[in-house]
Amino acid sequence: MYKCLVLFFAYLTSMTLHADLIALDNQALQAVEGQAGADISLKITMNQRPDGSYDQNLCSDAGYCHFALGVNNRYVQYQAGDSDNLWSKPSSDSGRKLWLVFKGTQGMLNIQRLGLDGVDLRYKDKNNMEILKPSIQLSVTAATPLQIRNFGFDAISIEQDLFVSSANQSTSSNPADYGYLKSTRYSSSTADFNTGKSSAYDQGRETGFMGLRMNGNMALNSKVMVFGCDASHGRC
Repeated sequence: MYKCLVLFFAYLTSMTLHADLIALDNQALQAVEGQAGADISLKITMNQRPDGSYDQNLCSDAGYCHFALGVNNRYVQYQAGDSDNLWSKPSSDSGRKLWLVFKGTQGMLNIQRLGLDGVDLRYKDKNNMEILKPSIQLSVTAATPLQIRNFGFDAISIEQDLFVSSANQSTSSNPADYGYLKSTRYSSSTADFNTGKSSAYDQGRETGFMGLRMNGNMALNSKVMVFGCDASHGRC
């Protein structure tokens, strides 16, 4: 019996395997049915400790905990009456670049479940003929809401660089020259508070004109389908 088994396995190992790739036409491809999908979970934590509070150690240099937006061709130039730190003449060619800066950004976004599936989309074309399109479907359900914890910023401000830029050149070797890294603060002295130069809320905080903080759950039942749009669709 032992010799038979040895001969059998020797025969199996000596066999040659062969496989070919066969071209499939459209009719053969349409006959194949299948579907793929995945559930995605994503948790984003920004500038926070595990307990959800603002991480003062991580953001000890507050300028590097900013979020900034810069719009193309938005500059300011010097005009009479301007100070060295603040220019005010608008320009679309060159000057100091302007930034919309969100200061003290922090928060947690927890996407518990985002469905990613491949599905068939059916619709009527302009001639009332049914069209079948492969599509990508993104879906969320109210059973797994989007969780938002301490998400927001302390202040918004419009800042400007301290060097001249243009569409082709925008650089400085000094980080302090960049507007989005400016972290000026309201006075924290008791004397300035008593004389109204800083309020109880603003005392010692970064300068700006509005803050935002969000906490809650966003429960949605929704889906979005992404597909290749051509002339057969009424909105393409």
